[in-house]
Amino acid sequence: MSKKILITAGPTWIKIDNVRVITTIFSGTTGIFLAKNFRRLGYRVTLVVNSPHLDKTELNGIKVIPFKYFEDFKEKITRELKTGCYDTIIHSAAVSDYKLCKAFKGKIVSGKKSLILKLTPAEKIIKMIRKLQKNANLIQFKLEIKRKSLIKKALKSLKQNKSDFVIANALEDLKLGYKSFMIDKNGNTLVLNSKKALFERLENIAECGGS
Repeated sequence: MSKKILITAGPTWIKIDNVRVITTIFSGTTGIFLAKNFRRLGYRVTLVVNSPHLDKTELNGIKVIPFKYFEDFKEKITRELKTGCYDTIIHSAAVSDYKLCKAFKGKIVSGKKSLILKLTPAEKIIKMIRKLQKNANLIQFKLEIKRKSLIKKALKSLKQNKSDFVIANALEDLKLGYKSFMIDKNGNTLVLNSKKALFERLENIAECGGS
């Protein structure tokens, strides 16, 4: 029987009012790329995704669970992980670190001289993922602006979240093309210079469970 993989992708919108959101610049293309390639090799793939321009015809054979808002994402991934058992989870979604204490009703009127939004830390979804799927290979993603201290911060995040691997990215690298660093629990680091190389390493983990 083919192995089961869950992949998260895209931003988790934070509602300001009924028409405005706080979001990130990321679109979920890496997670979608990974999902399509795992499916091509025969894996049973579930993709939890927020992508405004998602072409579902390209995702034949993949279980697609769409979401938009942070709370929507939290609810749907919780339900999925409670009802299904996965061999590997690749958590590449750009999850919000903060959310509004309370969203505004309707639409905030325009013309205000200033508008203060009070934010509070959002729940750490990856910690919930590990709690619900203790035996899965868990791969998380970590982004920083600069490469300086990236590896150190990524390894710290891996240990705090009890992940098995972390894919670390620096925005300054991504502006020039694709580059990431795969780090395991022992701090061993592998440089990946393309999404193809990233997929090949993740496929090896999914198939063998090794670094």
